[in-house]
Amino acid sequence: MFTKGDARAEAPSSDAGLFTRCRAACARYAGLALAGFVLFHLACQAFRAARDGAVPTAGFESEPGFVVGVLLVVFLPFCVLSWDELRGRDRVRTTAATEKARALSVLERATHWLVLLFLSLHLTQVVWPLLDGERAASDVRPELVALLSSTVFGAPLIAAAYLCGVGAASFLGVRQVLRALGPEPKRAAQGAILCAVLAYVLGSYAVIRCAGGAILR
Repeated sequence: MFTKGDARAEAPSSDAGLFTRCRAACARYAGLALAGFVLFHLACQAFRAARDGAVPTAGFESEPGFVVGVLLVVFLPFCVLSWDELRGRDRVRTTAATEKARALSVLERATHWLVLLFLSLHLTQVVWPLLDGERAASDVRPELVALLSSTVFGAPLIAAAYLCGVGAASFLGVRQVLRALGPEPKRAAQGAILCAVLAYVLGSYAVIRCAGGAILR
């Protein structure tokens, strides 16, 4: 009887340990996965925007299988990371930091909210209709172009929101990379910052091109 009771007592502890390991893995890798995906995704979108003809073409990144994989590998771990960050788990660590570090910490937390808001908008407008079967993969880019080129009260507010989202994702990605690098040589940090700038430039180009602005031609 006592042996069975002990066995039952171990199960919750094992589950808690698994949950803790999952959270630790998300804290370690989710930020890097986000940074890599942001650069990759924005580069693909810039390439599509530069090569699109009269009718925007669908790419492999619009296929439902690829989208589901991104949600599982990048988006869900990032949500776990954001949950921990926004709960203020690092508040004790930042209390003793410099004024600059505290300011960056506050900015990073605000950027987390902005990125989560932007992702929710993007998922609602683009991803969910694709996975729900309401929209085919070949319709994703034409619908996105129509969305970005639309106006609200005569102003391109949706395109502006996407530009803000691109900037926030690029900033948050590089902050996560710099945190993972730690006290590495300055060249590594400079390389990460250059990649973030490149991601923002590529993303901005893609948004402006899709919104109807003919640039770099």
